[in-house]
Amino acid sequence: MRHYFFSYTKRKQYILLAGDFLVIVFSIFISYLIKDIINREPHILLVMQLRIDFRLLLVPAINLFTLYILDLYNLNRIVDPIVSSVTSSLSVMLASVFVGGVFFFFPKYVLGRQVLLIYTAVLILILIMWRIFVCRIIVSRARPKRMALLGNGNIVPSIIEELANIPNNILEVNQVCIIDNTEYDRCKLTETMIEYESVLDLLRQGVFDVLAFESDSHHFTDDEIRKILELKFKGKAIYDISELYENITAKVPINYISGRWLLNRNGLQGELNRTYLRAKRFLDIVLSSVILVLAAPLFLMIIISIRVDSKGKAFFSQERLGLQRKPFRCIKFRTMVENAESISGPTWSSEGDPRITRVGRFLRKTRLDELPQLWNILKGEMSFVGPRPIREHFADLLEDKIPFYGLRFSIKPGLTGWAQVQHDYAGSEEGQLIKFQYELFYIQNMSPFLDVFTIIKTVQKVLWGGGGI
Repeated sequence: MRHYFFSYTKRKQYILLAGDFLVIVFSIFISYLIKDIINREPHILLVMQLRIDFRLLLVPAINLFTLYILDLYNLNRIVDPIVSSVTSSLSVMLASVFVGGVFFFFPKYVLGRQVLLIYTAVLILILIMWRIFVCRIIVSRARPKRMALLGNGNIVPSIIEELANIPNNILEVNQVCIIDNTEYDRCKLTETMIEYESVLDLLRQGVFDVLAFESDSHHFTDDEIRKILELKFKGKAIYDISELYENITAKVPINYISGRWLLNRNGLQGELNRTYLRAKRFLDIVLSSVILVLAAPLFLMIIISIRVDSKGKAFFSQERLGLQRKPFRCIKFRTMVENAESISGPTWSSEGDPRITRVGRFLRKTRLDELPQLWNILKGEMSFVGPRPIREHFADLLEDKIPFYGLRFSIKPGLTGWAQVQHDYAGSEEGQLIKFQYELFYIQNMSPFLDVFTIIKTVQKVLWGGGGI
């Protein structure tokens, strides 16, 4: 997981994040300075020192959170300076409302109303200038890293296609070497790519920044291994193709690996972290209880809306498979017409499914249809984060076609999950394969940090449909 969050595709975003933090801190200082000048207060530096308070760290924390929630770390969104400027301004004003609400309960000297108003105006101005600079210099003018691929004919073209579809990817394949006699799709190789006949020929040329090689199904000679390792000490980056793919996409490339590759993963070796699982269960109980109480009025409004919109019960329960394939009744708000499967039978649901009602469409888009599953969480059948629960009919079908699919039942299903925030509706077997690759990444890297990050991305996805870091 650490390699994913520090991969090539993330570095520009971290530069943007670090710059935002410095801009926010600088804006706080400038705001106090302007306020002191307006009020003609003496000893400006001394006054600043007396006003330094650790509670002020909440200001950059809240501002960075609103920037992320409004998808302003998605580099594709900040390319347009007008859209970026307007959204950045909205983010600052939203954060200022939150900051004002938080500091209402603190002594006024921490961040008074006058300073907050000045700070909002100053930050909007400086943040817009900083982000226009980032767009023009760091994003637009960055030179892509040249990459060479060593692999068989089944993998290399697919990897090239996958890399081409990754947003903000700075890796550009310029050299390839097919290390077997497999027939492959040459159309995936562009005119700018150089194809080598042998591994040693490619390694001797070394006209690349990154080398990705397939180690799982090819036996390299000692001479080839030595030359590959020497490249690292000559300033080149070297990666196993499957590991590089995982680092960039946050999913396990199930079609490119074997069971041996999985057994060698650090996250799948050792023993379960019992402390983490107990803490997760404790938080599941506390949070589900609190949210169920607070959301009671919302539940009532949704129930009335469903009953008015279409005939049938407001709630819908269906048997799903949980931990170790144990069946349980998964509860949701009804989003389809009553008895939707009486004619069609069990079918994959898709975003444009005609069986979905008008209210149901809204509930699905906002994920509010999943709220009753808080009861499943409280009972211990589900958790807040994990693979989504699936029906036995589809599980049996997918286990026959997707290698290692049964691993998703090694942990509790979740209200939200890594696959849900990274991928849209999976209304097909191909879509389920993609989602399982994300689920396997989560199973391998389960941690409190990944759980919190998944929940934050869930909020972002509900608002904007995804993006960000």
